[in-house]
Amino acid sequence: MTSSPQYDTKPPFWTAALVSTFIVAVFAWLRLDVFGHRVFPISVVLPLLVCLWGRWKSILHLSALVLSAVSSMKILVMLPAKSFPHATDKWFWLCSELVNIWVVTFAIHWFLGVRERLANKRHRLALLNDDLEKSNQELAAREEEIARQNEELQSQTEELEQQSEELRQQAEELEQQGSDLQELNRELMRREKGLETLLHSGRWMRGDMSESYVMSGVCQAALQIINDVTTAEVIGATSEAYDVWGDCGFGLQGRMDDGIRYDHTFARMVAETERTAGLNDIRQREDLRLPSLRAGRPLVSVIASPIWYEGKVVAALCIYGVEPREWTEHDFSICEWLASQGALALQSIRIQKELETRRRDAEEATIQKSQFLAAVSHDVRTPANAISLLAELIERASSDSAQSHRVPELARSMWANARSLVDLVSDVLDLTRLDSGPADLHLSEFALHEIIDAEVFQAETAANGKGLTIAKVMPAEPVRLKTDRTKMKRVIANLMSNAVKFTEKGSVRVECIVSDDVRISIADTGVGIPGDAVNKVFDEFFQLRNPERNREKGAGLGLAICRRLVSTLGCTLSVDSTVGAGSTFTLIIPAGLMAPPEAVVQDEGPVMPSGENPMRGLKVLLVEDNEVAKAAVGELLTNEGATVTAAADGNSALAHLAGGSFDVLLLDLNLPDIDGSEVLKHIQKSGQVIPRKIVITGDARLERVQQVRDLGADEVLAKPVSLAKIRSAILAHGGAVDENGVRATK
Repeated sequence: MTSSPQYDTKPPFWTAALVSTFIVAVFAWLRLDVFGHRVFPISVVLPLLVCLWGRWKSILHLSALVLSAVSSMKILVMLPAKSFPHATDKWFWLCSELVNIWVVTFAIHWFLGVRERLANKRHRLALLNDDLEKSNQELAAREEEIARQNEELQSQTEELEQQSEELRQQAEELEQQGSDLQELNRELMRREKGLETLLHSGRWMRGDMSESYVMSGVCQAALQIINDVTTAEVIGATSEAYDVWGDCGFGLQGRMDDGIRYDHTFARMVAETERTAGLNDIRQREDLRLPSLRAGRPLVSVIASPIWYEGKVVAALCIYGVEPREWTEHDFSICEWLASQGALALQSIRIQKELETRRRDAEEATIQKSQFLAAVSHDVRTPANAISLLAELIERASSDSAQSHRVPELARSMWANARSLVDLVSDVLDLTRLDSGPADLHLSEFALHEIIDAEVFQAETAANGKGLTIAKVMPAEPVRLKTDRTKMKRVIANLMSNAVKFTEKGSVRVECIVSDDVRISIADTGVGIPGDAVNKVFDEFFQLRNPERNREKGAGLGLAICRRLVSTLGCTLSVDSTVGAGSTFTLIIPAGLMAPPEAVVQDEGPVMPSGENPMRGLKVLLVEDNEVAKAAVGELLTNEGATVTAAADGNSALAHLAGGSFDVLLLDLNLPDIDGSEVLKHIQKSGQVIPRKIVITGDARLERVQQVRDLGADEVLAKPVSLAKIRSAILAHGGAVDENGVRATK
């Protein structure tokens, strides 16, 4: 008996290890020393191919680890930073190199495993041959017993025939496995091309690349990966024209201008079906046409895949061949992968452009914000500085009898500057609140003339001081609206205030006309607005940007706030102005905001008491924790004839309410012990009657205002507040007591 041959002989471990170590060391020396300044001078696959000779998997894995370490050291440590255009490229190349190393390593590992399994099968075949030889020897030794053991020999013969059949089948299996290995090798080569294209596809993701360049790169990659194709192009699907986004393979002479239309292309069909499709021979479809080359054979086969962007097909990648062919699943997969790469690159380029646009917008917004802050800072400091200087002058005048007559004038100037400062801060806060998001609407039905009457009444004080007259023209029938009363009131108040503020002589006319809609026109005889500035008066801080602005007339935010509020209400606001003749602002309220008319008692307006003490006889409970504000409001109301009881906190206010009755409650919400809303709740629960409950607060949010109104507050005044506003709020619904003890009421 002879020993079976060794079919899986491989070199000894130490021999293979020494050879692999030498090859890896030479490769590392070439990469790190000889070609240390270049990124990929030598393919990293070559040292790993030595392991196909040695066939030791442990040596293969150790070689892959060493090559990974060498590549990492070169890319991260040795290569200079200028070798990479961007900081992220270094990591991209490192990841690409490591992927290449380990993909090849696993491919060789798998190949060695297949080889070992084939060797084991061959070994089993050798063992079977040994068994046959043993059987032959036994047959030779037992020749004289052949006749006697004929039946047994026959069975052994059948067994041998069966074994021969198994050997034949195994041989066929080995042949099939050899064919499979050849096909696998071809597949590995195609995948290697795909990996190389993937390694270079990172250049498509750069934001400075044009879409045409990227799409041409996708077409070039298609020709490199798919066999037997000659031409590729990307056709846009966003218009009816034959729009080529990029192409490759049309040669130096290019395509022929044969008048092909987009609706006759295979790309249109793919874009409409939103699926990858192939056509073996274009001559089978008379309704479709392929592009023509000026030189070369005509294109007859095509495969195409849609390119997606933001949920819709924007283009199609078309790959052409000059021979009829059956497109395989591999071809479909490659075409779809390349189309997805083109979509990712397209998205990256457009996102980069959008980010660049947004960056420029943000820089412009930052510049505008800086200019805005500088202007606001200047306009805040100006009245603040004037207030400081006037306070010093008042102090000096009060101690000098010769200058004491100037105190009232200085006080009026201080009040005007303080009012200007407060208005500026309030307008900036209001504008910031409107910029923070869409304002909520609190709908209610109300009579329009009530708002107009109240705002005309408010503006008459300032108008009378300037010698102006205010004319009011209202429709015969009352107009009721269903919208946000507070916002509508703010718009009309700002327009009235501006009309009085910018009119030095003449009159202000308020006219309400009802037709298909409601038009409220507020006209003045002021200085007017130049023609080039009419379209800018609604811009934020327009007056601040005007070098000739009058700081005493505000910051220029009132009309900007009006524009925001009018837009929120669903109305429109326009202006018509003539320099030297005056301006007319027209608020147009659409018919959809008009409520059905109802029988209402016409408001004759507040009956304002005459005399030096218009609040004579009123009992006022003033709840305010700020000592200066409490003393000032108390003194001003006392001078008007009211009897003022002051409380510094909520508990003191409750004690006063328990001990007596009051006609008016002036309540601050932010108290040191309890919230002012708790005082209103107590009044509501106790059933105590106070004819006029007025809340004064710095928290004028809509939800806060609605909360205190639900608790019974008749009026909510936002800080800062003037005596005129407090006086109007008190007298709007209740007058003073006359000599007969009868209170003048509405």
